[in-house]
Amino acid sequence: MAAGRLSRTAAVAMNTYRESVRERVLYNLLFFALLMTLSGLLLRDLSIRQDDRILKDLGLAAIDLFGTVIAIFIGVGLVNKEIDRRSLYPLLAKPLRRSEFVVGKFAGLSLTLLVNVAAMTAGLYFTLAVTRHPLDLHIAKAVACLYLGLLLTVALALFFSAVTSAGLAVVCTISLVLAGRFADVVRNMPEVAPSVPRALARAVYFALPNFANFDLKDRVVHADPISPAYLAWMAVYAVAYGGLLLTGAAAVFARRDLK
Repeated sequence: MAAGRLSRTAAVAMNTYRESVRERVLYNLLFFALLMTLSGLLLRDLSIRQDDRILKDLGLAAIDLFGTVIAIFIGVGLVNKEIDRRSLYPLLAKPLRRSEFVVGKFAGLSLTLLVNVAAMTAGLYFTLAVTRHPLDLHIAKAVACLYLGLLLTVALALFFSAVTSAGLAVVCTISLVLAGRFADVVRNMPEVAPSVPRALARAVYFALPNFANFDLKDRVVHADPISPAYLAWMAVYAVAYGGLLLTGAAAVFARRDLK
């Protein structure tokens, strides 16, 4: 029974990955390659130290930006697109549970992001090598943390995709991603606006997905150490929060009227 569920989920995941490739999602790698190449050429005249820092910061920011765009705009269409083009009905007519469909869609887009992020990371390292800069292991650690944040973004987009329409799902996902990136501002709100109850600010802070913790660009640029314990904690956080979102998405989608 478990093997059957796993095989059905894997089939949905691979189909989602192939669809992403057909929709030219991977063309984003071309833009990244052009960006890093031009950056390397334009920054040649700077000092080695400045050049090194700017390339790392720009490369990690580009990986984060391109990955987030894919996670949001592809993620919110994972469910509603299947409903709109009525390709979901033949799938559910087979022995495929709605929860397996949701998890499979998440896994498929996660694989797409993994390919993108891995290729862009290789491109960043290649640019550093070509411009004769030392290869920094902390970049790989920062990218791993960014990828965990992207998985959480996919889970968030998938949740709203299962709950509401594609347009509203995009708005809700972008809003929460932005709020999560400025979660510290929410936590410190009572210091700026004393009328805001401190307990409310803290409750909102802990409820928001804290995407700021996944962004380690500053640590890489300033050569601050990134401990394995921190990466492990962020993995636990992403799995726990993302698991809750996927569970909610599966529960809502199971009760959704598809007629």
